[in-house]
Amino acid sequence: MLPTATDNGARLAAILPTGIAAVAHGLGRDPRSSLDATMGATLNGGEPAGSASMLANLPQIRSLVMVVVDGLGYANLKARFGHAPTLARLPQRRIETVTPSTTGAALTTITTGRLPGAHGLVGYRIRHPQLGIVSTLKEWNGIEDRRSWQLATPLFAAVRDLGARPVAIGRPAHAEGGLTEAILTGADYQAGQHIEDRFAVTSTLVRGQDPVVVYLYIDELDKAAHDQGWQSGAWVRRLEQFDSALDGFMRGLPSGVGVVITADHGIVDVEPHQQILLDSDPERFKDVTEVGGEPRFRSLYLREGTDPKSVARQFQETERGRAWVATRDEAIASGAFGSVATGVADRLGDVIIAARKQVAYYCSHDDPRARAMVGQHGSLSEDERGVPLILGGALAGSGFANVVTEVARSRIPLPETV
Repeated sequence: MLPTATDNGARLAAILPTGIAAVAHGLGRDPRSSLDATMGATLNGGEPAGSASMLANLPQIRSLVMVVVDGLGYANLKARFGHAPTLARLPQRRIETVTPSTTGAALTTITTGRLPGAHGLVGYRIRHPQLGIVSTLKEWNGIEDRRSWQLATPLFAAVRDLGARPVAIGRPAHAEGGLTEAILTGADYQAGQHIEDRFAVTSTLVRGQDPVVVYLYIDELDKAAHDQGWQSGAWVRRLEQFDSALDGFMRGLPSGVGVVITADHGIVDVEPHQQILLDSDPERFKDVTEVGGEPRFRSLYLREGTDPKSVARQFQETERGRAWVATRDEAIASGAFGSVATGVADRLGDVIIAARKQVAYYCSHDDPRARAMVGQHGSLSEDERGVPLILGGALAGSGFANVVTEVARSRIPLPETV
């Protein structure tokens, strides 16, 4: 079985809707209507997203900057606080990312306010009904209606409805592509090759006459971690670069601008000797036809007629404490993906293997470049699942983080200690 999570990304999903509501509040619009529109109707018997009790601590802001730092896990940042003095002095708390803790699933949750079971991008490599196993990050050729493969509506149209301008800022290479179209529809895209360039674009926007909601994406830390590990000097240098650029941006921030910094997942380093070959035992692998997911969250697709419980038991016996193993039905029933929309379950494999120890699961025919990857994520460990919620500008010292929790609680039951 999969371990119990605190919220499976519910608070991550609530950040942008809550931020849009704060902008609505600052522009004299009804924040309750904004939250109801972006988060949907009451779920799980909770109160409506825009209830008065939630909004008592909602700040009023003119513009919002949401900075998403790919791979900046809470534990990773905490271990390197000495290299990030700007981040270290801002108010923050630990929240959780989605299941699986992977970029495509998490970024889609951030920009749509929906969990993976609802938006459909439930992993790194998942099954398309016509194309077979495809990557949610890169393999969009042949998917004509990309907004039907990604089922949820990005929230940027709601920003424009308020009279604010939605802008997405990232590297030029990300200006076009399937995932960009699927999760950033409705936002104006502006490019900056370097971290400093992206903050410069953001500075110009927040100083303009029009209110803005900015989604600022930083992927350099994740790339450094995959190549050399998050404990490497390369990752630390990228953290220092980001922190320095953030410091310059924050020093000149106009009043009325709220800043939220979060991440899509944390990172663990896996050495070559910690790699495990799934197909090393032909007997347990004989009914596996395809392997999806990623090295720390594998999705096994079985031959038709194979009992997934039997295959899951075999892997449970051989992996013992190294991994959590569950059938697809068990994983969905656990609530790991949130409520699962029609057809989304078929995108997952019949058996899920989530790395518990510091290991990664490969097959013998995998690309050597993939096996050279050091920093990894996707599974349910505390380090991979924990991401920061950091507040700055007009949101620092406000009740924003508590409203995020209450909005999440209105949709998915959370423990009272969250």
